[in-house]
Amino acid sequence: MSDSKGFDPSTEQTQIDGPPGLLGAGTVVANRYVLHHLLGSGGMAQVWEATDETLGRNVAVKILHPHLAGDETFVLRFRQEAIAAARLSHPNIVGVYDTCSDGSNEAIVMELLEAKTLREVLDERGSLDVPSVDRIGIRLLDALEAAHRAGIVHRDVKPSNVLLCSDGRVKIADFGIAKAEDNTDLTREGSLLGTASYLSPEQLTNEQIDGRSDLFSLGVVLYECLTGQLPFPGDTDAAKALSRLHTRPADPRQYRSDIPPWLSEAVLRSLSRYPADRFSDAADFRAALSWDGITEVQQPAEVEVEDYYGEELEPESFGRSERSWLVPALFILLIGTAVVVAYLLLQRTTDPSSDDRSTVPAAAEPDAATIAGVRTYDPDGSGEPGENDGLSGAAIDGDTATVWRTESYDSQNFFGSKDGVGLIVDLASPSEIDTVTIDGSTNGWSGEVHLLAEGQESDPDLEPAATLVDIEETAVVELGGRAASSILIWITDLGESDHRHRVEIGEVTVAGTASG
Repeated sequence: MSDSKGFDPSTEQTQIDGPPGLLGAGTVVANRYVLHHLLGSGGMAQVWEATDETLGRNVAVKILHPHLAGDETFVLRFRQEAIAAARLSHPNIVGVYDTCSDGSNEAIVMELLEAKTLREVLDERGSLDVPSVDRIGIRLLDALEAAHRAGIVHRDVKPSNVLLCSDGRVKIADFGIAKAEDNTDLTREGSLLGTASYLSPEQLTNEQIDGRSDLFSLGVVLYECLTGQLPFPGDTDAAKALSRLHTRPADPRQYRSDIPPWLSEAVLRSLSRYPADRFSDAADFRAALSWDGITEVQQPAEVEVEDYYGEELEPESFGRSERSWLVPALFILLIGTAVVVAYLLLQRTTDPSSDDRSTVPAAAEPDAATIAGVRTYDPDGSGEPGENDGLSGAAIDGDTATVWRTESYDSQNFFGSKDGVGLIVDLASPSEIDTVTIDGSTNGWSGEVHLLAEGQESDPDLEPAATLVDIEETAVVELGGRAASSILIWITDLGESDHRHRVEIGEVTVAGTASG
């Protein structure tokens, strides 16, 4: 990776060889990047496949259109993309390596990916299957969560900025109009940045925006992925803008019957007119998509049920429609049941083999150990306590497809800033534990299992009941009936990763018997 000074607009910029605007195969940028093929062109820039001759690797070079290179506002916005993206290191965000400028030409050097844009895929297929939409949404929310924590709002989430890589990765690109909390807004007075179909209402009305604006735009993307339709259609950009200010989208299930209610509700909530009625942040939205069903999604107070499901609020019940014959039939059935019961009682009274001896109940089976709850454990953390607290319930929900995950770290051993992080599984009562099964990441993570007595504080320095080494997917820990009221799964090594490091746990199950 190039020196970080390339991301500071106050430093001297690298020069681009050759006259501005004359780009083609073989052009050498910054005496280092050889252009090969034009990958795409947008409203602000061209993107070229190139070779970094210094490091001997293939890269993507994004070059601002010449007619914009003389506009200080666009140049500043273009440089801000590099600065904003360089601040973010996340597996679901396209990485930025370098930036260069000579005052007339501007370029950003990024990682080169074998990928299609989501726009291309939707143009080919029309819509996507539900699992794919859910997975894409989760990965994009991972990226937005990282950006929002860094104080960066993307402001242009749309299918053409989403890359679906051939190896299954999902990445978001183009922070060219992103707004950082410590930067001024680069939107010109009277102008509008972003793509009209995906802008949030507050962007259209030039109000203050935050991360919830990105959640709205992502909701539009997911709606389109599910239905092949935009939630706020219109023949012109102005019509589309007015549509989201004054109308509510149709329930996606009106287009497709296989969309589960929880997914439809989550997407509709993200499309609420007012930010306060949407998810509070990306992690909240992600949790709704990660759980196979959400118990309750709050809609704005003024939204009526018929707005989403039509005028028929409650179809006529089976009992009401069939009352003419159902009531007499039930009456006859009750009389017949009473006659049978009376006959059986009479038989028992007159049966000489019967006596008054009480039946001895069979010995009760011991109660199985049960999980009462789960909580995160991050004793060395700074800032807010815990470790992705909002996702912890996914580790005991009975579904391995939903996961609790650690936060992402630059090193698999936490860079020495932490000894570890983990989960504490609380049991309904003191129990004798036979096995603990942990389903999760396949990246070879390591850690320990600690058994805690009732009221005992978590302490990783205690002697572990078991040691976990290079875990890949499932770990079955045999404990031989040892007593515990809580179980600490303590992660000390996050395992291998090509990017930032983290561990995901899809499910924790406990086998044993309750003893208290």
